[in-house]
Amino acid sequence: MPRRTTAAKRFAEALAGLARPRNTWQRWREQLGVVDTAMHDPALRLSLDSPRLPMHSKQERLRGALRDAVDDEIRNLVLVMAQRGRLELLPDLITWFGDLADQALGIRHYTVTSAVPLTEQERRRLRAQLTGRDGQVVIVERVDPAVLGGLVLQQGDVIHDYSLRGRLESLRARLN
Repeated sequence: MPRRTTAAKRFAEALAGLARPRNTWQRWREQLGVVDTAMHDPALRLSLDSPRLPMHSKQERLRGALRDAVDDEIRNLVLVMAQRGRLELLPDLITWFGDLADQALGIRHYTVTSAVPLTEQERRRLRAQLTGRDGQVVIVERVDPAVLGGLVLQQGDVIHDYSLRGRLESLRARLN
């Protein structure tokens, strides 16, 4: 799980500053996915982590791995990160950039927790209510029997508790 570091956020914001005027969010998100896949290559990781390999050799291996797969801007970003010894920030950068891209594209993320799995009809109704007139939603469903009934809806740091458990706890608090 990415740590969401401040340094990675700065890299992502710089990249977002380039993506915003050209509206290239999706293309760059895909290319960052290609970089992430390349970075999971064991041979490449081994050479990049080697203290014996000089920086110019590491950069050449990165160029080779990313040759035609990504644009020059993404490749240069990865090379600068390698030169500064910051490649470990790539997973965090990708997460931050994804959040910035979703925000720019009007995509909202929700986590829905219910006592039992939602039916297809409930899922469609919920999606229609959350989508509204514009934008897209991404819904992650979780099942937690402790909810008892209803659902708990979370968007970022905001939680709306429409569960039976939440109502019972609220009633208990009022009675005490």
